[in-house]
Amino acid sequence: MKRGLIQRTAPRYVVLVSIAAQLAAQDKPDFSGSWVLEAGAQSAGDIPQALSVSQSLVRTTVRGEPMKPFFKDITVTPALESGTSSQTYQIGVEGGTVAGRADGTADGLRTHYRVQWQEQALVIESGSYTGLTPESGQWAERREVWSLDSGGRLHLAITTRSSVAASRTVMLVYRRQ
Repeated sequence: MKRGLIQRTAPRYVVLVSIAAQLAAQDKPDFSGSWVLEAGAQSAGDIPQALSVSQSLVRTTVRGEPMKPFFKDITVTPALESGTSSQTYQIGVEGGTVAGRADGTADGLRTHYRVQWQEQALVIESGSYTGLTPESGQWAERREVWSLDSGGRLHLAITTRSSVAASRTVMLVYRRQ
């Protein structure tokens, strides 16, 4: 009789753990899904008319132990006039590259990137420069701010700046498909 009782209650416990893990991860928005451009600069060739987005949710440590769930990365596949290509960003990571020569001196293009949560918005920043510091030599910067409104629409603000062009910000709104 006890065996039957255990078998009937075990699945309920597993379901409760699963629901609790999903609720804990909801302190940050999940942008996963297919999105279609609703408003913004619809005629420009560099503006995605659609986006496919996937976020990876981590619930266990590398040893398989439960932990507070968090979004590890985001993969974005924009539909552009020139085609599609996916980019995966590791959330909470900052880095870059420095080109160098065999004699140990730096020469050439340097890059930097950062992907961080700022409250309920995901900010993706990247840039490159040929000088000794950012915004020196020939340089270019890109900043994307991702957020969801109360109606579940995706707001994407893209700001680009460079040493050869004025700063430009494009505000886009996508709806789930």
